[in-house]
Amino acid sequence: MAVKRNTDGTIDKRTKEGKTIAERMAKARAARAKTSTTKKSTSTTTKKTTAAKSTTAAKKTTVKKTATVAKKTTSAATSSAGSITVTGNKKIGTLQKEFNKKFPYLRLGIFYSYARQQVKKGETITQIDGDKTLASVRRADSGGTISIAGNKKISSLEKEFDTAFGLYAQVCYTDKDGKRYYTSGSSDAMTLSAFNALCEKNGCKKGVYR
Repeated sequence: MAVKRNTDGTIDKRTKEGKTIAERMAKARAARAKTSTTKKSTSTTTKKTTAAKSTTAAKKTTVKKTATVAKKTTSAATSSAGSITVTGNKKIGTLQKEFNKKFPYLRLGIFYSYARQQVKKGETITQIDGDKTLASVRRADSGGTISIAGNKKISSLEKEFDTAFGLYAQVCYTDKDGKRYYTSGSSDAMTLSAFNALCEKNGCKKGVYR
């Protein structure tokens, strides 16, 4: 097919052949432009998807870290709130009330060190006045801090009072008939929480702190 050209060498678009070629060239340009737009759009979508995934992953990581920190903080607060701190400036009566509030079926008896010998002889022992502080009645060369928690064994707690304050301490309970006892033998190997639960099961008196 002969194509008529202008004097400058360009195709004469006024002729039939020129129009056909011009249309083909226009379609080719449109097709290239469309392909370029599609690639650009796909690239943009991919970038958006990747960015969205990264943002979601970052959010999940942040939430997980926050939850972990919150859990640790809550755990620490619970642990702190769940124990009784015993120092020399605490009154014996106050300590006994706190102990009974935490372990409602148990009592904490505080005696002078010589009461240990009285017990061995089968003699009756008398608790120290509840208005006195531990510092005012402890052994002269003693002093320290005790933490009372539910997972502590009865024998361990009683030993700590002897070590820290030089005092004879006994975990006690009152049975359903009103008879008062202190722990011994296998009971001393139990934790405070476990023995408190056992006393509840056996119908012991609740709320008797001294």
